[in-house]
Amino acid sequence: MMTKRYFLLFIVFAFVSSINTRAQVDESYFNYMDLFDLQMVANPEISPDGTTIVYERHQYDVMTDRRFVNLWTISFSGDEHRPLTSGKTGYGSITWSPSGDRIAYTSSEEGSDQIFIRWMDTGVSTSITNLTESPGSLSWSPDGSMLLFSKFVQGSPSSVRPDMPAPPEGAKWEENAEVIDKVTYRRDGSGYVKDGYTHIFVIAAEGGAPRQLTSGDYNFGSPSWTPDGTILFTSDRSGNADLDPNNEQIYEMDIESGEMIQLTNKRGPHSNPKVSPNGELITYTGYEDEFLGYQLTKLYIMDRDGSNLRMISDDIEQDISFVTWAADSRSMFFRYDEKGNSKVGNIKLNGDFVQIAQDLGGASTGRPYGGGSYSVAENGRFAYSEVSATRPSELAVGHFPTRMANKKLTNLNAELFKAKKVGNVEEFWVESSVDDFRTQGWIITPPDFDPNKKYPMILEIHGGPHTNYGPRFSPELQFMASRGYVVVYTNPRGSTSYGADFAAYINHNYPSEDYNDLMDATDYVIDQGYIDKDNLFITGGSGGGVLTAWSIGMTDRFTAAVVAKPVINWYSFVLTADGISFFSKYWFTEKPWDDPEQYMERSPISLVGNVTTPTMLLTGQQDYRTPMSETEQYYSALKLQGVEATMVRIAGSGHSIYAKPSNLFRKVGYITSWFDRYKN
Repeated sequence: MMTKRYFLLFIVFAFVSSINTRAQVDESYFNYMDLFDLQMVANPEISPDGTTIVYERHQYDVMTDRRFVNLWTISFSGDEHRPLTSGKTGYGSITWSPSGDRIAYTSSEEGSDQIFIRWMDTGVSTSITNLTESPGSLSWSPDGSMLLFSKFVQGSPSSVRPDMPAPPEGAKWEENAEVIDKVTYRRDGSGYVKDGYTHIFVIAAEGGAPRQLTSGDYNFGSPSWTPDGTILFTSDRSGNADLDPNNEQIYEMDIESGEMIQLTNKRGPHSNPKVSPNGELITYTGYEDEFLGYQLTKLYIMDRDGSNLRMISDDIEQDISFVTWAADSRSMFFRYDEKGNSKVGNIKLNGDFVQIAQDLGGASTGRPYGGGSYSVAENGRFAYSEVSATRPSELAVGHFPTRMANKKLTNLNAELFKAKKVGNVEEFWVESSVDDFRTQGWIITPPDFDPNKKYPMILEIHGGPHTNYGPRFSPELQFMASRGYVVVYTNPRGSTSYGADFAAYINHNYPSEDYNDLMDATDYVIDQGYIDKDNLFITGGSGGGVLTAWSIGMTDRFTAAVVAKPVINWYSFVLTADGISFFSKYWFTEKPWDDPEQYMERSPISLVGNVTTPTMLLTGQQDYRTPMSETEQYYSALKLQGVEATMVRIAGSGHSIYAKPSNLFRKVGYITSWFDRYKN
């Protein structure tokens, strides 16, 4: 008799076979089920003395279709590599105590997310909370006696409560109506928003009852300690945060008296404030808000009382994030993306900066977006997650300022890739056909590629739209290459990591010449001589879905298209997406009813009369970022135009379709099956 485990495995294999029956994949090629064998490094945290690193190891469980995370430890030299936890739940938010004798982290091993403490000398660990909402933003007090954290606190529901008769005993009436009175009433990935706000708490490191430090109908974020035991955080206490986002200010609080001082007063955003180890300066990231979809995020410092504010990142043309003070208070470490590569830099107070690490990447299985994290010890040793174009994230270390050669400590997938071939990834640049910009892109060729043969090509377009692709391992795109396609991905104008002018080009101007950048890249790859010009295909998700729909309205050169989770009509999008107050204010100059032409002239629906390309629409059923209604509009319009069209609605998925392995397989399977169907 077949056991439950083998029955479920049989179902998974049958599903994988059924969604792409026409594309036979060589057993030696990287394929769907290999995803369950991948192990990926994320969020390394190095001890204060630089001797030990604790990191997250991410994997997927074939039986539950979910990601699980365990904690591992390794010495800076690469020795003593061992697990701290084992199981198929989740662990994260690692933070070392100032003395390095303990770590705090969050875990769901007891059912719901709680805060745990582990004593590193004995290996004993215990939960110290019994929370009903998940904690985040953990940090130790300077003396190691307390932990700061944030969590959601439920508020009062709507006061609209009509007088209703009660149902007779035994009657089955419909459930009560859901009453909504918030501006943002649903968010992608978390569903309909509960009444309440995120507040900051403190708890003794030995456990006990947590104490709420903040109050009021406001959200509080980015909590951190100062060296003398007060705390910094950000909040928009204007009372108008729902309709006027992006205006958080920085505050300092005495946790004993509750006294709170506002340190900034110009319009935000002010993000992630941190006090220097000597207690004299505060750093934060932000910009002078001009109400645009993209603005370069800069690095600021000010005196402890909020005076003498200055911006020190004038010479850096990339967005700055994840800032950490050096132990001597004379410089800061930060993360940035440059030409599709995620890096770590060090910047002095006078603005001089150097790169100290590159090729950062996270534990992602979707498309090749930027990511990755790092941490720095007091002696300048640092750890980070490193990725390549053909391998998932691993653990690497380095030292600053000695600039010793950075060293990779782990190779978790070595045996897997001895048995499995992936597509080679090659970088290219192409000159713009419309101006002086250059576009960077990458070509993934199928395993066992023969340049003397002709291959079908998929142009795969990133979303954002202000994000960037790079030479980062992408199971999603490698699955396409394993099915015999040359996969091309690029960073058209609007992408970050090429300077403010390049990214800001599409402010109030999207789509526009980013379409030309995509066509220039397509022409370049065709000119390499191994592409079958009669089998060109195009796809992309989110912002990439916008550009896919726009492209097939501009040209008929593509044999078939898959438009994934798109915006089709900007008018309806800004009124139904999960960020209506941001999109309407920052992506357009007027509200839709005041200037409908502004919305329509950049909407792909305006070009639907030109479309002849067979088109599949593919969107998550619970997508609240680019709601299903956008997909439905385009599907109906294509049908009315007599264009061959199919709509795929992915169950159990929001905007991040790749979050569940089976849905990632479905996404790739439906895309490549659609393209297989129209191959000439």
